Amino acid sequence: MTTHHTEHRDPRLDRSRAAILAAAVALLSEGGVRQVTIDAVTARSGVARSTLYRHFPNNTELLAAAFQQLLPPLRPPSANGSPRERLLRLVRAQARQIEQAPTLAAVVWMTTIGLSADTPADAAERTRLAALREHIVTNYRSPFDTVLTACLGAGGRPDDDEIDAAAAQLVGPLLFNTLITRRPNDPAFCARLVDDFLVNHG
Repeated sequence: MTTHHTEHRDPRLDRSRAAILAAAVALLSEGGVRQVTIDAVTARSGVARSTLYRHFPNNTELLAAAFQQLLPPLRPPSANGSPRERLLRLVRAQARQIEQAPTLAAVVWMTTIGLSADTPADAAERTRLAALREHIVTNYRSPFDTVLTACLGAGGRPDDDEIDAAAAQLVGPLLFNTLITRRPNDPAFCARLVDDFLVNHG
């Protein structure tokens, strides 16, 4: 007779992780990136610092998880279709995401392209924000990298600054419409945005 041993995950780990993430998400929603500190999260969640570090080895990992909980990254578009068709699919998906969480999307994209209200004087804080930017670039900008490289790469692979600028030219109007003018980012607007972008970039 064969006995099968099944390893069961301790449900307390799932509960503690959920409590930590819920606290981080609430703090991020209420006060932005700087409110999500280890002390603030442990105080709000009631979870011990040592337990928090079992789930998230540092504050950057915790912030990245909170961002992804509030605003799941876009999936890269399939390789089917022309660069224009792929870019249009990606822009339309981005428009739908911005509709769901416009303010958070603005924070994500400002962080992605290195913009912020001010530069922290504290070196540790600058390092933390730089690490967060790397996480956000990986998760939120990377779907644009492949498609924009196909659109802009006639003269060789564009560098990161060119990708940043191109992504800002596409996402910026979507955010402006949603946050400022309240115009819809409908399929016609997205198509015009993509076509104007491609014309301007040859």
